[in-house]
Amino acid sequence: MTTNRKELFVAIGAVLVVWVLLLVAVSRWQAHRPPKGAGAAPELPHFPGTENIGEQESENLGWRKYWFTLEEDFPSRTVYQFYQKELGAQGWRLVPEGEPQWVRQETKGEVRDVFHATWVAPNRLYEVDLDMMSVVEVRREGGRVMGETREPGIKVYVKLQRVMAPGLLFPPGGPEAGKGEIEVR
Repeated sequence: MTTNRKELFVAIGAVLVVWVLLLVAVSRWQAHRPPKGAGAAPELPHFPGTENIGEQESENLGWRKYWFTLEEDFPSRTVYQFYQKELGAQGWRLVPEGEPQWVRQETKGEVRDVFHATWVAPNRLYEVDLDMMSVVEVRREGGRVMGETREPGIKVYVKLQRVMAPGLLFPPGGPEAGKGEIEVR
């Protein structure tokens, strides 16, 4: 009886080892295949002049980003206008609708003007985030603001990432309802 049990455990162990090796081989094979179809990550357009800037990416988290300093004066909207034109032509939608604006932020004595815009892909699976920042140094005397100087250039950060919860963030009943989707009641 004991030898039959040992043989059974050895056979089960061998099957499990082969199964695990098969799963590892298949997962490595799939990881090296380029994605195809509707869920494939779109290209991240680069602002003119930044094509040679490398991207940082995390394949596991599903994002790619790059950053640079724009040599224009505050409150430039050149980068925003480029992405609005480029992504809009591909069917990407600005969310929320309406023109984003520069906003002043003060935290722990640091003052900066920031600009944020987000576009969502037509399939609602990816988004592009544009963040721009201009750092301000405020001169104060006795609690009164006497003036301010601005660091040269505008820091620009562009990120392409998967939408975390596309069904919750952009439900089918939104502005694109009825465009090729089937409503289930």
